[in-house]
Amino acid sequence: MRQAVNLEYKEVDGILYPKIEISTDKEADKKPLGKYGQMRMNFLRKNHPNQYSLLLARGELMSKMHQTNEKAHQRLELITEQMLKTDPIPDQKNTMESFHHREKIRQTAEEIVLHEIVYR
Repeated sequence: MRQAVNLEYKEVDGILYPKIEISTDKEADKKPLGKYGQMRMNFLRKNHPNQYSLLLARGELMSKMHQTNEKAHQRLELITEQMLKTDPIPDQKNTMESFHHREKIRQTAEEIVLHEIVYR
């Protein structure tokens, strides 16, 4: 059996508009969403529209996307550190070689993070 929804309305120029809030967390709405949170939100919107709509209707979408963003950044740092321990920079005096080595490790770590957290 369905429950009746009690909504509050505000009047603007003689028209009643329902007072609907998209999110239950005002802080999450004001905080800009990071790279991985945006990627996750776009992934859900395209590939899992029901889950996206459910999170949006419950007002949990932005807080979940911020959690995903934080989790992805933490995992990225951890994987990068672990990979640098197992595969250290060969010549630390050579700036370009050092940069390319770190960039290669970061790209590999990011690929892992995308598959583990963002696109699952």
